[in-house]
Amino acid sequence: MEKYKGEFINFLLKTSALKVFDNSNEDRSLKSKRISPWFVNIGDFNDGESSNALAGFYADAVISSGVKADVLYGIPDKGVGLAAPVAMLMASKGHNVGWFFSRKDEKTHGEATNLGPEDRIKKLTVGRAPKIDGAIVQLDDVFTAGDAKYEANAFLKSLGRINLPLLAIAVDRQEVGIDASGKSAIEQYQEKTGTQVISIVNAVDVYNILKEGNLVSGRALERLANYIRVYGTRNALSSIGKGLEQKIIQRDRSVIPACDVKTLEQFEEIVEQTGDIEGIGGYKIGFGLGLRYGLQRVVEVVRKHTDKPLIYDHQKAGTDIPDTGKDFAELNKEAGIDAVILFPQSGPETERAWIYHALDNGLKVIVGGRMTHPAYSVSEGGFITDEGALDMYKIAARAGINNFVVPGNKPDVIKQVRDVVEAEGVSPVFYAPGFIAQGGKIEAAAKVTGDRFHGIVGRGIYQAADKRAAAIEHTSQL
Repeated sequence: MEKYKGEFINFLLKTSALKVFDNSNEDRSLKSKRISPWFVNIGDFNDGESSNALAGFYADAVISSGVKADVLYGIPDKGVGLAAPVAMLMASKGHNVGWFFSRKDEKTHGEATNLGPEDRIKKLTVGRAPKIDGAIVQLDDVFTAGDAKYEANAFLKSLGRINLPLLAIAVDRQEVGIDASGKSAIEQYQEKTGTQVISIVNAVDVYNILKEGNLVSGRALERLANYIRVYGTRNALSSIGKGLEQKIIQRDRSVIPACDVKTLEQFEEIVEQTGDIEGIGGYKIGFGLGLRYGLQRVVEVVRKHTDKPLIYDHQKAGTDIPDTGKDFAELNKEAGIDAVILFPQSGPETERAWIYHALDNGLKVIVGGRMTHPAYSVSEGGFITDEGALDMYKIAARAGINNFVVPGNKPDVIKQVRDVVEAEGVSPVFYAPGFIAQGGKIEAAAKVTGDRFHGIVGRGIYQAADKRAAAIEHTSQL
């Protein structure tokens, strides 16, 4: 890492422009509507000393890029205040360049009087007018959706200035866009405009410096890492490492009773009769028990008999807006739930938010996309496209999630999901319902899933006259 990058991050911390929060109550809402545990406010550089230092870091970044700038352009609004100071600091480092920015209104007096078409630029800008073929380096603070950058690009090209090799920003958050493509807004901007985007530092630089220097608490660093894993670009993920590999069930194969019963007494009977069976890996709790009795009370009943993991299936969680994922995760954590199942049918941003908030609350995450019943996916006559369902698994795998729900009665679908998540570098653990009443065979599903497989069995256990014997029979098929 270049020396100036570390100096810049330390400077951000010294001036409190960079904040990494221990507590989710302090998190900041970004322009993208994501709730972030880290935030950089370049607007805090608002005096002579800090502005001079900031301009020096920009100058280092532009010079290090190797681009021979003719003139610097400050993108409205925050970039306007950068153009002249950065040009001055570049001059002090042996690189004398011009600077300019655009006016809000055309000038119609003084040197702008009676100008011809070629001189119209003087009516629209302040500073040195760029040459037609001169290389223009654009400056701005951060890159979110990129609206202002596209407007600036179009403005400069409308003036006949098409040599736009570089855009320099302070911090690249290295976040993917809101769609399912996995591309960042910066990547999309570069592809559409041909302009390279550089930053003084990026999210991985920030993480590495904070980690190596022990500059923030372990909790703050963990939260930052989880955020980057969920929202980060491929480059960010490859640098920071997925590092999750959550193991919910200690055994590689087990049976998980789906406790979709109506009373707490029925639920306790299932746990009492099966809790000591070695092949029972944990218990899946549905919304019925949770709503009737409260999750915390349900957990208390289980803990009288076993310490095996409890998985909450809201049937189906992740179908709301992104923001509600925070409350969902906090409620499950407070109740003592170990893992949650998400079926993020509301889209990529909901999926990412609900995964992030679950991880932030110390919950383990299982993600599903395809279901067991007929007419679910489009190919079966349903609503959800096959590709969209696979994207749910793909986005989760990119975030490092390795636990997935698949339909146990559809071995061909299990194979598709396995191929998708393994292509993302994840070694999957599968949880499969759809047996007994829905026609699936545990042994058939286990052959497709690989070594790590957990069969979710509901009516085959809780409707059995001898629940213990039924549980032992199902575990024998593993």
